[in-house]
Formats: sequence, structure tokens, C-alpha cells
Amino acid sequence: MYERLYSMKKNIQVKRPEVKVEIEVRQGKEKGPTIVEVAKQERASLLVLGQRKQSMIRRIRTMWAGKRSQSRAVDYCIQNANCMTIAVRRKNKRHGGYLITTKRHKNFWLLA
Repeated sequence: MYERLYSMKKNIQVKRPEVKVEIEVRQGKEKGPTIVEVAKQERASLLVLGQRKQSMIRRIRTMWAGKRSQSRAVDYCIQNANCMTIAVRRKNKRHGGYLITTKRHKNFWLLA
């Protein structure tokens, strides 16, 4: 997983050297507040988060276990971060494109 992130960072630095890209790995009890706090400390201007669509069985299992899902952490970051926050999720393999979520737009389909 980290190899892919560093590869993406390297590609961005080659194409747009003026853009500063940071990869942070932190541990915390609550994902959302931890991410927002690090973004504040680093004075981030843009926070991009990946999302995955969970299967119905996994969503039910998560609810029964009383755990918080990843999407709640992403929603928390979108609502509470001081910087522009974008969540990106692949729409599906068949039709392509991505679903983008921000404070103003939820599941906006971007065909790319």
C-alpha cells in the first residue's frame, strides 16, 4: 500500500514540482479526529481521502459489532477539517468514473 502512495507522490512531484505532497501515517483511537488534527498541524490546504463502498453484509456486521465505519471517519473529516476536503470513490468497474464528495456535493459523478 505504501509503495503505491509513494509512487503517486513521486509522479506528482515530477509533473507539478510546485505542489507539496505529504504522506502521514498516524495511530489514534478515532480516525476522523486524528486526521483532522494532523491536517491542522500541517496547515494542509487540501485533504484528499479515499473511500470504498462496503458490501451490505459488511455494513450490517459493522452495525451489529457497534464499530464505526470508515465512511463515518471520512464524513467527519469533510465536515470538520479547516481545509478543502475531498473524498474519492470509484463508481464501478463497468461504467467507470469516480464519485466525489465534498461539503457541498455528495456522490458527484466525475467521468474521468
